Amino acid sequence: MRVFRSLVGVAAQEAFMYRGRYVVGVLISLVQITVLYYIWRAIMSGGQRHAGYDWPQMQTYLLLSFLLTLILSFGTEERVSASIRDGSISLELLKPVRYMTLRVTELIAALFVELLSVGLCLVVIVSTVLPAVPPETGSRFLLVLSFLLAVALKAVIAITTGVLCFWTTNVLGLIACRQALALLLSGAMFPLQMLPDWLHTVAYALPFQSFFNTPTMIYFGRVGIADAAGLVALQGVWLVALAGTAALLLNRGFRRLDNYGG
Repeated sequence: MRVFRSLVGVAAQEAFMYRGRYVVGVLISLVQITVLYYIWRAIMSGGQRHAGYDWPQMQTYLLLSFLLTLILSFGTEERVSASIRDGSISLELLKPVRYMTLRVTELIAALFVELLSVGLCLVVIVSTVLPAVPPETGSRFLLVLSFLLAVALKAVIAITTGVLCFWTTNVLGLIACRQALALLLSGAMFPLQMLPDWLHTVAYALPFQSFFNTPTMIYFGRVGIADAAGLVALQGVWLVALAGTAALLLNRGFRRLDNYGG
């Protein structure tokens, strides 16, 4: 455990050294949420409800979108794929620490830095511009657990996308595709209830909705305790399945790894 804490500390120091990219990422996300805010304000200017949300709830919905979209979005795939492309993964495999342990420590350190920046932005926004609707009191434990599982799901999907670089020389297209699918099918841009029936079915059959739609449904009390527990259990199933997929891809990728030189 002491070694793990040390690795997290080193990764956090590295993250603070490259804090410029985090600032840029926060600014981009602020622009995104500002655009969505004015779009939704225009849509709901007459006081009507959309997908069961009134305007105060939709403002909180946008804040949750800002939080969960920004967390673990700062180059997780790029770091994994870059280590494969430039061959530095070979040096990492020589270290007396498992490769996935290194990745997990990087993610925890990045999460720490991101929560500082995102948390500060949220405090400023909530206190000055967008007052937040408090969560329903019936399932606070399930809500916290759902948020934690959502972050873990994002991490596993990001690592899996980066590992695919073993089979491709250009990961940028994969990252762009993953980001587009995540924004559309997770409900981060708009509630999934607004999708056509066929696309709504597709969204619920994929893991993306588990890292935004599920926490927001529990947050706003759209599901009962039993249904909320079922949704959280589904998040856990997706997490295990995707973690197993990432491990399988890593093992197959390591077999394709060729080293030249010493």
